[in-house]
Amino acid sequence: MSAAAKESVPEPTLSVGDECSTLIEGFLGTIAKMTGAIAGAVRVHSPDGKELRLVGSFGLPPDVIECEDAVNRNCGACGIAARGSGNCSSGVEACMLRNGRGFFGKTCKCMIAVPLEVRGKTTGIFNLFFASAQAIPEETEKNLRSFGELLGTALENSMRSREIRRMGLMTERRLMANEIHDSLAQTLVYARMRMSLLCEAIKSGNENLTGKYASDINEALASSQGAVRELITHFRSPMDPLGLQHALRELVDEFKERTGIALDYTNRISDFMLPIEYELQAFHIVREVLANVAMHSRATRASLAVGCHDGCYLFTIEDNGSGIPDIAPSEGHYGLTIMRERAMRLGGKIEVESAKGLGTKVMLSFPITQEVMQ
Repeated sequence: MSAAAKESVPEPTLSVGDECSTLIEGFLGTIAKMTGAIAGAVRVHSPDGKELRLVGSFGLPPDVIECEDAVNRNCGACGIAARGSGNCSSGVEACMLRNGRGFFGKTCKCMIAVPLEVRGKTTGIFNLFFASAQAIPEETEKNLRSFGELLGTALENSMRSREIRRMGLMTERRLMANEIHDSLAQTLVYARMRMSLLCEAIKSGNENLTGKYASDINEALASSQGAVRELITHFRSPMDPLGLQHALRELVDEFKERTGIALDYTNRISDFMLPIEYELQAFHIVREVLANVAMHSRATRASLAVGCHDGCYLFTIEDNGSGIPDIAPSEGHYGLTIMRERAMRLGGKIEVESAKGLGTKVMLSFPITQEVMQ
């Protein structure tokens, strides 16, 4: 095999976590039995592409593992294989220079380095170490290259799985921050403003204003307490894993059972093509509207219709209740404001139609196809 190396710097994108250790150890143990090797190691390119980092091993003594944690990417047979020149067999002289004459030179006499290939890109290597110099049969060499491709793909899939989990965690934290802002922060700001006014009223001896501001603060704190309970319930019971369709069906059934209000439900959408964040926002808006129907409308009948109109998803909730005499949110009451902020995150809007004694209609609409808003 030619020792000529392709002098191209790899794209050092592979990062391997501890969860791969069992996979790597099992893989190396299997290959060792097949080839007669006494030990093995798996190395991947460092982020800067200058080193090969040890990410798993089989049969290596602890002192060797510590010394072999990072080696130069141009070192001996490992460097040749890592630069995309295929399998490379050699003695262990380069390893002896790093480790001294212990495992290498006494126990291990020769080694082979096999590239880890993922879609034509070399992401690292795996080594097999032997107690004596021996020729590797051509068929075994081919099998080792195939194993290198399989292991490289498995490690990359593990990396992508970790990235997906990390992105999911970041998304969950962002959602939690949004929920705290929507459900709690604005009410607390209002309470703090009222506290300043309360202090001024106490100083001036104005009993009427003192009573009013104290009542406002008490209402805000009660609202905040309710918001905290709702947040705890929400984050203990995340979005239905079966998606928005199933979550809406469950919400409708629960509403009917809890309130006794007849609720007609029509859904003309076969499948919501939405990111989880969008499903959550839409679900919370519908749930909030139905909660308002149950608490304030005095309705006996209501309806929830889900469909499409002019390239938008359209959720329409109507009731035959007492109506809203003043649609504009009153001071300290942010329910409609919060729903509109949620709709804005979807790139959509909330529209409310109501008249005293004639019921209320709330419509949520947002585009069907769109980029996830940050």
